[in-house]
Amino acid sequence: MNTAELRTNIVHRLTNISDVNILEEINTMLDFNVSIPIFRCTEEQRKAIISAQQTITCGKKISHEEMTKAVESWSSEN
Repeated sequence: MNTAELRTNIVHRLTNISDVNILEEINTMLDFNVSIPIFRCTEEQRKAIISAQQTITCGKKISHEEMTKAVESWSSEN
């Protein structure tokens, strides 16, 4: 089913709903989806995210415990 068909199907089904509680829930759900903020980042941040994703994909990752130790070590140097 393509987007237009899906949209038409949903609209048709909505017009047949008479239960106010269900319609309120649907309205709340639609408001939630619309209000999700879009995170905007700089080009430098975007490149860092892509690099991190590639690093993880290649299997180069460390555990949370290892990262905590590294951060503690860096913090103690300052």
